[in-house]
Amino acid sequence: MLGVTSKSMVRRRDHSAFASIRGVKMTAAPETQMTGSTGNAAPLSKPVIKLVRQAVLDFVLIEPGDRIAVGLSGGKDSLMLAAALGELSRHGDLDFEMQPIHLDQNQPGFDRDGFNAALDRLGLGCEVIDEDTHSVVQSKLEPGQIPCALCSRMRRGILNEFCVANGFNKLALGHHLDDAVETFFLNLFYGRRLEPLKPATPTEDGAVTTIRPLILVEERKIEAWVDEHNVPTVPCPVCDAFPELKRRDLKELLSEFAKMQPDMHASVRTALYES
Repeated sequence: MLGVTSKSMVRRRDHSAFASIRGVKMTAAPETQMTGSTGNAAPLSKPVIKLVRQAVLDFVLIEPGDRIAVGLSGGKDSLMLAAALGELSRHGDLDFEMQPIHLDQNQPGFDRDGFNAALDRLGLGCEVIDEDTHSVVQSKLEPGQIPCALCSRMRRGILNEFCVANGFNKLALGHHLDDAVETFFLNLFYGRRLEPLKPATPTEDGAVTTIRPLILVEERKIEAWVDEHNVPTVPCPVCDAFPELKRRDLKELLSEFAKMQPDMHASVRTALYES
């Protein structure tokens, strides 16, 4: 069953059966339905779909019978991810089910109307998990500590728990080629091990595998898709206030280098994932 419906829908379910995770208690919420457009009105270009399919096949990200939860933050990357997997499911020969899911973390300033508008634009249905992780993260931070790493770990734990509780064996996230390149160089300059961002990462018990179908797609292609189809996007209000300095500086450096070497991303893609 594909998480694309005849009308866009936000569905909030009772998650009280879940175990509490790192002090976070799953709570029930009422169902909310909204009207919207039908189908995917923002098709991806053939080169982008080709790269997504290449990643899926080369790294065996999707197998017959997979049930895939697609993590939607409201940002451009996760929205393209949902659109891409929707196209593969409808028009490809891959036999899998998908369901977009969103973790509402009760972050101050999060644009819920904008998020609903993005779902409506793409004709997506979405399961919403209501969890006030923002307050939990804030209570655990040391003075001056950036919240993003702790927030990410907590968010991933909740999404994995949702997958286990609802029979999803895969969790798809929207990391793209630029993320992979930045991660590689961050590991080179600051890490202990020199390794790229992995296309697939299983949990320790193997119950859920995180997959990254956009791993070969450049960020600029995602930005072009958003602009071309006027897809609303919703940034994280917390992350924007606390940019990760090392990654931000490296991103700027790589951007300047790409101006001198336009084929940089294609070359790194080949070196990391196709050699």
